[in-house]
Amino acid sequence: MANQMHADLIAELRSQALQDPQLPRENPTTSFWQMPPHPTLSEVQSKALPGTTDYAIIGSGVTGCSIAKNLLDNSTSQTFSLTVFEARTLTSGATGRNGGLLTSFVTSDYKLLSDHFGHEQATKIARFANRTLDKMHELANSSDELREASDVRRLLDVICLQDEHAWREAKEAWELYEEHVHEDKGKAQFMTSEEAKEKYNVQAKCGAMIFPNGAFWPYRLITRIWGQLLTQYKSRLSVETKTPVSDITYDPTADPQHPYVLHTPRGNVRAGKLIHATNGFTGHLLPELRGKIYPLRGTMSTQTAPPEFGNRGREFSWSVCGGGSYDEETQVMELGLYYCNQNPRTGDIFIGGEKAKITELLNSDDTQIGASCVESLSTLLPRVFTKGWKDGEKPEVKKIWSGIMGFTADRLPLVGPLPQEFTKRGRDGGEWIAAGFNGYGMPLCWSSGEAVAKMLLGIDVGDFLPEVFVASSERLKDNQRMNPAAALELLLSGSP
Repeated sequence: MANQMHADLIAELRSQALQDPQLPRENPTTSFWQMPPHPTLSEVQSKALPGTTDYAIIGSGVTGCSIAKNLLDNSTSQTFSLTVFEARTLTSGATGRNGGLLTSFVTSDYKLLSDHFGHEQATKIARFANRTLDKMHELANSSDELREASDVRRLLDVICLQDEHAWREAKEAWELYEEHVHEDKGKAQFMTSEEAKEKYNVQAKCGAMIFPNGAFWPYRLITRIWGQLLTQYKSRLSVETKTPVSDITYDPTADPQHPYVLHTPRGNVRAGKLIHATNGFTGHLLPELRGKIYPLRGTMSTQTAPPEFGNRGREFSWSVCGGGSYDEETQVMELGLYYCNQNPRTGDIFIGGEKAKITELLNSDDTQIGASCVESLSTLLPRVFTKGWKDGEKPEVKKIWSGIMGFTADRLPLVGPLPQEFTKRGRDGGEWIAAGFNGYGMPLCWSSGEAVAKMLLGIDVGDFLPEVFVASSERLKDNQRMNPAAALELLLSGSP
């Protein structure tokens, strides 16, 4: 990529990263995961908003659910109140729009993580991710109802490596990972493109990596956990959907125990402490964090698998890594990462990934889908798999939708209490955050929410929370670490 063109791209993306993401839009694209919506909780509300609440959680996805469940389950107090605010319907954001995979990103990112943060923190991040994935399986298997609804399962991920750079990086990262995360030693297998084609029906130009992962139906699991919480803690918990928090002010004079005022279209609520679990939309209520955390619009689809393809939904998922590109004339960028799994009941294929105009990439509008993404996902399957589609045949796309992820400048989540200098209101310890999962929410969200809840309750989390995740003043003021340009360079690293 020419130096000037590269610099222009970084400048354009940086400008997007600094924009106000605004509130979640009212009429997002319809996600197949949310069809049909939960019959009783999709639009759950109290008859009237509570005047005060001890804890206010903004966001009802997997992170908000984890915060609520861990606060309620781990507290010795039976008196505090908790209110959850959701701008749209229940769990309608990224949790209800994602890829449905339970997979760790650390096996591929280990070298990058260890280079930046050292082996001690890199291994702690790896174990945090593995712990979180185990938690998701435990939750989904905790009752017959949740197991049936979520279709949780353990699989092998067939990772197709499409260029020499991707192949070398995967091998090098795995060798380091295996050396330092001893419990996973021997779990990965590398094979040639010919072996992958014969055994797994994939077109992996430079070879494939096979590694254990899992899959599930995220919307169905999290909405049903909300149902359990509302039944178990009905006197202390309220969930308010279609109640966007448009502004937050601090006024301790009228009620010093509940000094934060959350402004919503249904009225105002005073809160003692509040927790931001809004991921890609974080910058709207926290302007000082814009650029340190920013939205990226992702695209997912559901497509019909022909009989020749078969149903391997209880055996495998598939990923495509490498082959990223940028077309200077059209300004379309392909990030070089696709991911898919198969519905074990119907055989439908869930597949997502990004090929978008550069001006549409760092975007918080999930009411639209980029034309380049539609074209790419609609033609991708015959290019990945050797059997199932005839030459020139286009797969049947049943549904395609978009969703908003939250990325951070240093590619790590923000977890813990927010310094007052970055909220510009209240006091230290009044506002908290668990957000910025960089496209890998499932190995990060639940434990991040758990860590925030336990810290709020005074429970030590040092045994599992990586110190580099903490949203400290030192981290947030580090202009080198939290400069969005560095993260955007990584985003472009797959492009020639």
